[in-house]
Amino acid sequence: MKRFEFDGRYAERGGQQFVSGRGSKSDGWTEIHRIETHGFASVPVKGAQGLLLPMPSNPDVAFVLGGEHPDLRPKDLPQGGKALYDAGGNVIKMLLGDGVTFDLAGAAYTVRKGGVTFMISGDGVDIVGGYLKVNGVRVDETHRHDNVETGTGTSGTVVP
Repeated sequence: MKRFEFDGRYAERGGQQFVSGRGSKSDGWTEIHRIETHGFASVPVKGAQGLLLPMPSNPDVAFVLGGEHPDLRPKDLPQGGKALYDAGGNVIKMLLGDGVTFDLAGAAYTVRKGGVTFMISGDGVDIVGGYLKVNGVRVDETHRHDNVETGTGTSGTVVP
């Protein structure tokens, strides 16, 4: 086993990824098969580090595991938390150990917890499930104002 630093070159062939880089003693490796976890695909950035597994019986055959750049890795994740991040180190999706999910990619930001989804987009804020309280007052289809006269008048303040 050796430490491996990716040099940014890669190729995709037959559903597999092949990467190039240097080992711990600056020995060069080209087109090494990189193995990833099922259901996940990525391309490591130049300078990312992984684990090189050369075959002792055949030095021309090797595999690389991992590929994480220490300067771009999200910091301060809670124990059990997971983050998907891009080549700039920007978190795209975060899964926290208590069932909270943050989706930060695309046209809207979404937070999910249990049966409640909170989404912020360029159009506004949308809450699906649960309820909303503002200063202790529940604001939903059950919210009512007393002593309101129909017409052009305005209602008073709701007291919780």
